Amino acid sequence: MSDSNLFYGPNAAFALDLYERYLQDPASVDAATRAYFASGHAVTLADAPPPVAARPFTPPAAATAPGAAFDPLKVAAAARLARFIRQRGHLAASVDPLGMKRPNAADLELNAHGLTTDDLARLPASVVGGPLAADSQNALDVIGKLRRVYSGSIGYDDEHIQNAEERYWLRDAAEG
Repeated sequence: MSDSNLFYGPNAAFALDLYERYLQDPASVDAATRAYFASGHAVTLADAPPPVAARPFTPPAAATAPGAAFDPLKVAAAARLARFIRQRGHLAASVDPLGMKRPNAADLELNAHGLTTDDLARLPASVVGGPLAADSQNALDVIGKLRRVYSGSIGYDDEHIQNAEERYWLRDAAEG
């Protein structure tokens, strides 16, 4: 593994910019950076790690069955709600030992997505996806489980993790 693999995302652009500045004028970068590049380390886009492919979308099995009729807007809203719970559920977690009221995270509510509990009860669990969907009866069941995982007494926040593979691993571990 080359040293340039240490840099990815916004860090890669910053490191590449520093390296280009160093090549033009070594005095234009600080002493530690100058010493790093002078020791033979280089930053190039060709050495960057390949991007991690996004997880492929597979439509819910029940939605592709003959005769299945699900409102695509409700399916999209349920998937969006699940994404919001995974990304922002920690904002509603009960982590304050004093029990102070938390600010309202309106985007975690069903009505913010145009959903009702009946809508979620009619949708298959696979619409939400993830490890919790495997043993759930419907989307309502999975959403309840997601709320317990992400908004319970522990709040998970993994959006700061740049590496998608690591972020998915952490989500699967939390939900598993």
